Amino acid sequence: MAPIMFDLEPAVDTACFVLAGGYLLITLLTDFKLGIFRLIPFPVHGWLDLLTGLALLAAPFLFHFEAGSAERNLSWMLGAVSVITWFVTDWKGQTRSMMTDRG
Repeated sequence: MAPIMFDLEPAVDTACFVLAGGYLLITLLTDFKLGIFRLIPFPVHGWLDLLTGLALLAAPFLFHFEAGSAERNLSWMLGAVSVITWFVTDWKGQTRSMMTDRG
């Protein structure tokens, strides 16, 4: 929704849509309750989340976003949420519960 809500640079708009589509695909492929195809182990999904979060935190430096710009603020906010979510999620606990659900 960020490209719709904020006046972002066209390249950042595209990156947001690609990131959202990729995240949806990974979610659908993850072995957890919301996954449909369940090909990616839940802990691997977690590592992908962490790497994405770290990349988003680094993006303003790599792409020279202006200080105070919507692009910089969005990147840092999404990166921080991804990293914090990674730290508060029990990635192995979800895997254990999925194994018991399958009986």
